[in-house]
Amino acid sequence: MSSSELLVTKSRDEFPKVGSHLVLLGAVTVGVALIVMGFDDDHKALAFGPEGPLVEEFWENMRRYALYALTVSTGFAYTVFQPILELLRNPVSAILVLAIFGGSIYIVTQVLSAMVGVSDFSYDYSY
Repeated sequence: MSSSELLVTKSRDEFPKVGSHLVLLGAVTVGVALIVMGFDDDHKALAFGPEGPLVEEFWENMRRYALYALTVSTGFAYTVFQPILELLRNPVSAILVLAIFGGSIYIVTQVLSAMVGVSDFSYDYSY
């Protein structure tokens, strides 16, 4: 017999019961969470009011996120523009870099003006 025929011939009783273990694990997890929540002395939500400790932690996290965004963006800009600045030191490569930069700006403006419809170009459908 092949392996696919062996799988077909097995009954449901021979396969391991996984579902009951997951239900038991979920019940234990919910029970532990309820016990941990019940050990609060004041039974008050810490986030109520503008001076609560969770609110202060929130604004501290917001400040750190802004600092993180600033450092990531400046690191990205440094990584992108450092090789371009090195190319600008040589006059020949500087002319090529400036030509590519100017051509890119021209192409982007032409595409955007055609997409928005501010150009005078009119396409005549001639069937």
